[in-house]
Amino acid sequence: MSRYAIWNKSDPIITPVGEVLTAEQWIKRYPVAGVPSITVVCAAGEINGGFFGTLGQLEQIYGEQGADFSACQTPEDKLAVIEAFEDALNTPSDEPSAEERIAAALEYQVMASLPDETAVKEV
Repeated sequence: MSRYAIWNKSDPIITPVGEVLTAEQWIKRYPVAGVPSITVVCAAGEINGGFFGTLGQLEQIYGEQGADFSACQTPEDKLAVIEAFEDALNTPSDEPSAEERIAAALEYQVMASLPDETAVKEV
């Protein structure tokens, strides 16, 4: 399921606390939502007031971080790129972290500094 949706500036907005706002009330709360040239992004699903942003701003933020919007033809294409980029950022890495590499190096250093094992002579 998508995290984001393009708001059509007419559907009601339901906030995470259960507040139901008309489009006019939402625009009054966030005046930028009423600007015709701005594409408004909200959360996908029934609780669509859980996120508010503008597509232009999101495109700029994610573009600066490396998201590629060159193949996008629609606002929905851009949202798909943003979601895929977020998923890639949040995917756990199999690479050891800096902390793990430091810990391994310290463990090796301690092991290397131990005296060599010597055979005990029996009398």
